[in-house]
Amino acid sequence: PPPPPPAAFVLFETLGDSVSIADKLTEFRAALGGGLNAPNSPPADSGRREINWDGVPAALTDVDTFPANFFNVNSKRGALYSTPGTGLRIDSTNFAAVNAGLAAQFTTFSAKKLFMAVGSNQVDVTFRLSGTDTPGLVKGFGAVFVDVDRPGSTTIEYFDVDSQRIAIVSAPNHASAQLLSFTGAVFEAPIVARVRITSGNAALTATINDFSAGGTQDLVVMDDFVYGEPRPLGPDVHVTVGNDFFRSAQNGSQNPAVDTIAAGARITWTWSAAGSHSIRSTGIPPEIFRNSIVMSAAGSTYSVRIFNPGTYDYDCGVHGAAMTGRIGVK
Repeated sequence: PPPPPPAAFVLFETLGDSVSIADKLTEFRAALGGGLNAPNSPPADSGRREINWDGVPAALTDVDTFPANFFNVNSKRGALYSTPGTGLRIDSTNFAAVNAGLAAQFTTFSAKKLFMAVGSNQVDVTFRLSGTDTPGLVKGFGAVFVDVDRPGSTTIEYFDVDSQRIAIVSAPNHASAQLLSFTGAVFEAPIVARVRITSGNAALTATINDFSAGGTQDLVVMDDFVYGEPRPLGPDVHVTVGNDFFRSAQNGSQNPAVDTIAAGARITWTWSAAGSHSIRSTGIPPEIFRNSIVMSAAGSTYSVRIFNPGTYDYDCGVHGAAMTGRIGVK
């Protein structure tokens, strides 16, 4: 099937110094809901996680080998990192240890360590139930960026569990050195399995200069991350349509009741009779259900993930609206 269109979200963004951007982060935290879940606490049903780098041990600071799983193993917060570069770095020198010319380039939101990939300007964050290997979904993610000079140089892309991009936001830029930018998105339900952060338009090197210092690239680094508590996907649901008319594999019931599923779970319809058939949604938002799905032969299937809580109806195109099924999403 074609990729889904962008999902609905609330955008949060601001720029300024460490004091002036704090109110926007407070709004963002409130939109995620619940309180701050402490590092190493078990998976929770609500709330948020935060990473500010400053408690990273000295042995893992100012080196290019920061462990990608540190914030799910050493300090359990449900976040795994990856980069197309050669490593990850937590830096306590404003990256002057990488390039002396950067000593006065960057400031901090929460003093005094900052974060950046090594050999790349991109980092992916994939979510897990805190301290486990179980994939998780978050309701939102935001980050503080340092010294965004150029429009569009710094972005966060949001992906669902099927690796489809569902949103992209850009960090606000400014003309003054050392300002901070915050940007983030909050969705209606946990839907985000991974984010890709593009921090400026070039990797840091020993010789590269920032645009504001006469260079040709916009060099940007990262401070605090704030994101929703990673939540489980929930079990998938299978529904047979045709001779069994919307029979749920979970409870064996007939029309109109089908299991209530967790937001983000996959529901699969299977056509069990001869001839072609279509499923028509009468309530599922079109961005997550392509209307009048045609299944041309017995054994044909259609799968979709439904993220928004609610109760949705759909009907059998062969037998008409009298054969209506229902799915509940919580």
